[in-house]
Amino acid sequence: MENILKDKNNSNYIKKQSAYEQYKNKDIKNDLISFYYQFNHLKDIYRQGWIKDLLGEKHYTKIESIADHSWSMAMLAISVIEKYKLNYDITKCIKLSIIHELGEIYAGDFTPNDNITKSKKHELEKKGIERLLKVVNFENDFLELWEEYEKQETEEACFVKQIDKLECIMQASCYGLDVSYLETIKYNITLPYLKEIIEEVINLTDGNDIPLNIKNNLQ
Repeated sequence: MENILKDKNNSNYIKKQSAYEQYKNKDIKNDLISFYYQFNHLKDIYRQGWIKDLLGEKHYTKIESIADHSWSMAMLAISVIEKYKLNYDITKCIKLSIIHELGEIYAGDFTPNDNITKSKKHELEKKGIERLLKVVNFENDFLELWEEYEKQETEEACFVKQIDKLECIMQASCYGLDVSYLETIKYNITLPYLKEIIEEVINLTDGNDIPLNIKNNLQ
């Protein structure tokens, strides 16, 4: 088995280096190509918390990427809106789900144990998005939508933030973890229809493995 790789810029666990690094010195005429090579890197960045805190490095081959997480969030947002007939702008919710992690291409994916303040995290991720968008020559609302998600001042942004928490708990259940131990994430979910989902997932995972960081603290 290959050793797990680390990004030279931010020490994140990654599958491989960005394709943009391979082609950036060539004469790329279409800005969509340069843009794609950068955002495509989200497929190569592991979700760091699963490796660093909850499962451990030895399980890296089954860990989701940031792109996996964003796609799952978009699907959950669509499904929840349609199932419960919610009055949210579904297109905006999809865009927020996909765009909210774009800054991590360059800033990296931080975990709660990385001891970084919210303001510093925001600053690094904003710089990451600004760097990403330097190659884009067409009009877009990517930075504005990212800021909307960060500020949590609209109904859609607040809804998608809770979908983010829900997706994390549901992914934990897919890894075979007992999700009742994810207390902080669980209590950040306040929408009643999402709380109902969480409670069922908690019951489904009762007796499963305890997340690694919590197991270590119990010893």
